[in-house]
Order: sequence, then C-alpha cells, then structure tokens
Amino acid sequence: MLMKIHTATLSGVSGRPVTVETDLRRGMPEFSVVGLADATIRESCKRLRPAIMNSGYGFPNERITVNLVPADRPKEGSHFDLPIAVSIILLMEGLEAPADTALLGEVSLDGTVNPVRGVLPLAISLRADGIRKIILPAGNAEEASVLRDIQILPVTDLRQAVDHLSGLRPVPGYRGVRTSRRILRSVDFAQVIGQESAKRAMVIGAAGSHGMLMMGSPGCGKTMLARRLPTILPPLTYEEKLEIMGVYSVAGLLTPELPVVEERPFRCPHHSITLSGLIGGGQRSRPGEISLAHRGVLFLDELGEFDSRLIDALRQPVQDGFVRIMRKQEEVIFPSSVMVVAASNPCKCGHLWDEHRLCTCTARQLASHRRKLTGPFSDRIDMHIRMMPVERRELFDAGRPENTTGSDRMQQQVEAARRIQQRRYAGTGYKANGTLDEAGIARFCTLDEGCRRMMQQAYDRLSLTMRGYHKVLKLARTIADLEGKEKITETHLAEALMYRAAGMEGEGEDRYGKR
Repeated sequence: MLMKIHTATLSGVSGRPVTVETDLRRGMPEFSVVGLADATIRESCKRLRPAIMNSGYGFPNERITVNLVPADRPKEGSHFDLPIAVSIILLMEGLEAPADTALLGEVSLDGTVNPVRGVLPLAISLRADGIRKIILPAGNAEEASVLRDIQILPVTDLRQAVDHLSGLRPVPGYRGVRTSRRILRSVDFAQVIGQESAKRAMVIGAAGSHGMLMMGSPGCGKTMLARRLPTILPPLTYEEKLEIMGVYSVAGLLTPELPVVEERPFRCPHHSITLSGLIGGGQRSRPGEISLAHRGVLFLDELGEFDSRLIDALRQPVQDGFVRIMRKQEEVIFPSSVMVVAASNPCKCGHLWDEHRLCTCTARQLASHRRKLTGPFSDRIDMHIRMMPVERRELFDAGRPENTTGSDRMQQQVEAARRIQQRRYAGTGYKANGTLDEAGIARFCTLDEGCRRMMQQAYDRLSLTMRGYHKVLKLARTIADLEGKEKITETHLAEALMYRAAGMEGEGEDRYGKR
C-alpha cells in the first residue's frame, strides 16, 4: 500500500515542495526514512510510534518505508513529523489524502502538534505548487494567515488532523486577526536637538534608500538619528512584509505575541558579533543580522570598533542585495537588501575634530581607524555625513517647535519622493534610486552639458572612483525627486558631492587634519 502527502522543506529562506511517499508492506518490522533526510527527520522513526499509539491508533507491525521526493535534495526540519504520522494512520485506516492539501508540524510523544520555524516560506512554496489548503500547528496559524489566497487549517493534535482528512470532524479555516498591529511611535526626530543638516541627509537617504556613514565626536547625536530613521521610511508593502516575515520565521523570531511584522526592521549588532552572526550561515545555515535587517536598516554603531574582516565581509552582500552560502550539497541564499547606516568617531578617542578637547591618538591609531572608514566598504556607502557637536544656542532654543523638524514632516517628504520613483521605475525591476545599476544610471540619471562639466571637475578634484561617481549621480537623482524636479541640475549635484567630499576632508592635513 502506498500513500502520498504534500509538504515542503527549507533552503535558506525559501521553501521547496516535497512529497512524502509512505509504503506499508508485510515483512520484518522496520521503519526507515530515505531521500537525503537529516538527523531530525530520521529520528522521527522513534518519536512517531508512541505518538500514534498515544493518540488512540494502533501501529502496524510491518515494514514501513518513507521516501522524500525529490530524493536528490537535502531535507531538514521537524515539520515532517505530521505528514509522516498522518500517512501511516491513513494507510492503516484505508483512507486517501486530498491532493490539494499539505501538512506541516512537529509531533510530541502524546500526539500534540507543536509550532515549527519557517512556516511562511514553506506555505508560499506550497501555494506556488498548486496547494490550496495547509494543515499546520495552531501556534503557526496567525503567521501563515497573511497569505491571502490559501486556506489555513490549524490543529492542536494528531487526531484532529486525521479526523479532518477522514471527514469525521472538519477543521474550520483560520481567518486571522486582521486588525492593525502598528506599534505606536515612541521616538521622533523632533526629539533630536539641532543637527538639521544631518536630518536633511536622513531624508535624502530614506527617500532613495542610500547607505549613510555619520562621523562626529561622541555625544553629537549619531545614534539618536539612526534609531529614528525607521520612523520616516515608507510603510511596508504586502510583498515586502512576506519577505521579512519569511526571514524572521526561519530565524524563529515570530512569536505568538508578535506573529506578524508590521514595521521595517532595525538591527543594531554589537561590534563583537561573529562572522556567521552578521552574514549568516552556521551548521544549519541561519540568517544573520544583515538578512534580519532585510528591507529595513542595519545600523553599525562605532564602525571603527568592528573587526576588519567583518567590515570586508559586508561588501558583497550590501552591493548584491543577497548572501550566498555554499553548503556541502546545495547553495543557500539569504536576502540582504538593507539600508546600511554606520556611525563612527573621527578617531579612536573621538576628539579629533573637537575644538575644546585634545586628541590623544597616536599616528598608528589614526591610520588604523582611518583605513576602516575610507576602505572599500566605505566606498560602497552613498553618503558621508560630518557632524559637529550641538551648539549652546541650539540646546536652549530646542523647546521652540519652529526650530525642530519632526518625523511626520520628514516622512511626508520621503513618501512623496518614493511615489515619484515608483512611477518612474514601474516595470523596470528597480525599487528606489539607491538600487540603480549602471544601466539604470545611464537611463535615468542623465546630465546636461553644464552638469557634465561640473562632474568632470569633481571627478579629478575629489579623486572619485567610478563607483563614487555613480553614487553621486544616484544621490543627485534623489535630491531632484525631493524637489519634484524631472531633470538633475547643478544645484542637486553640488549637494550630492558634498556628501561624498565629507568623508575626504582633511586628507591633506596629516590624514585627519591633525597638524
């Protein structure tokens, strides 16, 4: 006797459909699983026998062979428990499994069906394979309910799943909680005293999804600005929400208290993080911080304290928008379309640019710190922002509303610019100005004769690389969008060049302006 049941397996943050084929034959009692199953799946042979018997069913005293199709791809995860257990019970009961229904879930020894990781990407892959109903743990129902065109059937134990498939007691479809879960804003740019030019840079960065490097003395507001950046980013689209929730589901960060992601991620890893913790990987290939920040902000506070190997490892994922990890038998890809925001002191002690304090760094410390801020990774960041300490008059005038720019006004500017970009890039695959490649820059960032002459002079005076030249054009395109202008002008280019030149100031004065 043969039974086929649909399920799926994870590969990175993507799912792949799998068919569980269970064969029941006379012979010496044996329970075996084949098809490149990992240790978790192979252990199900020992877990499912007591689970089936404790659910009130008998267990066949025959040869049981479970084949996971396709057999040439690795499978992993405890969610194979439910389809394997149900297939055995249906074979004993002489029942058939519906062709449009898939099963996911881990089974305890008492028959309880437990929540598992990665349900959303698994469900998305099954939907693409033609599945329209999924039986899964009740604890994962809210997470999977964000899919609009698939029926979610939550179960709490093994018997409930079998009763539904046999038609004895159908499980009602889960409708999900459709109320808004948007978190009330607790931070606002209006709380940042002064730094209006840095706020302007934040608007530009958010409007075009440009990476930023803020450099300034300790206490000038770099971290405050970065933590408030998500408050001005555009709301998540349905597709972006699915992408982020897929990553968080695989990482095990979706909980019953927070089963749905409504806000753009903001991740702030400590500088002591490991390479696999930042980029992803490990024995079972879990997403790293750069993937957990997908479609959001990755904030690297105190960039100069990060190990050089970590900074170098970020270069390719930031540029490509994904992380590729090679395993023994397959390639795993994690998304990493992030807005990188970094903050750093100008030197090790932080007082290099301070007129009231003396810098105590040695020449070697200055050189080491400078290499991290001007290397290949820094060249991949669009905007370099030099910040100065807040002046006394700004501090004591902070209570006046007209002197402070808040998140609401900044978000309106960002969303207006993003709408312009959506219309411009409709059907092209580009999301924002910061995602333009060379072909997109040549098509959408054209310059008139005056702008070309200006860029020719800047290219030589600032010693721009080709990458830096392209980033200036993308920045100018965003600045023009914020003003609602179709053409890039010399004024837009001048402001864009300012954000590239800020990272090069002081090169002629003993590298840091230290005479």
